[in-house]
Amino acid sequence: MRIKRAEFITSLTGGQHIPSGELPQIAVVGKSNVGKSSLINCLCNQNKLARVSGEPGKTRLINLYRINDAFYLVDLPGYGYARVSRGMQEDWGRMMDSYFAGTQSLLHILHLVDMRHEPGANDVQMQAWIQHNGVPCTVVATKCDKLSRAQQQKAALVLCRTLGVQPWDVQPFSSVTRAGREELLARVGQVLGEEAEA
Repeated sequence: MRIKRAEFITSLTGGQHIPSGELPQIAVVGKSNVGKSSLINCLCNQNKLARVSGEPGKTRLINLYRINDAFYLVDLPGYGYARVSRGMQEDWGRMMDSYFAGTQSLLHILHLVDMRHEPGANDVQMQAWIQHNGVPCTVVATKCDKLSRAQQQKAALVLCRTLGVQPWDVQPFSSVTRAGREELLARVGQVLGEEAEA
């Protein structure tokens, strides 16, 4: 698929819901600073659509992007950043729980993990929740440009073993080199049931 139109719509707290009966949703989840904003900008071919910060924990609201007037990309707050207060971590958890409980149009989750490192406890917990709730998911292995091809293959096996996913559900990705961009767009197109370019 091709993304021809992408726009930021609004930021929501967990208590606010995307209006029911609207467009289908694809959620983007991952640890703080794993590259969610960079991925959104790369997929949409815009440098400043999603705000990118070098400081983890900056995305503290649910950010909503309308793509091709056909679906929403939903950027959820990053998890697992230890340098924020426990109260704020709990707030983020409640916000994400509220989103997942309230949405009726979630088709797929892009679960971002840093390919350079073995998934942490928060990554494992997030994937376990996804699988428990039966939400279709693609594990997006970010920052793959930092690894050689052989290292990527080894890291992908670690991801599969640690997260309990299949190799075909893991997509290496780099917002720097744009590796994996076309494959991920094709996956999104499949999720939306498209047979032609959007």
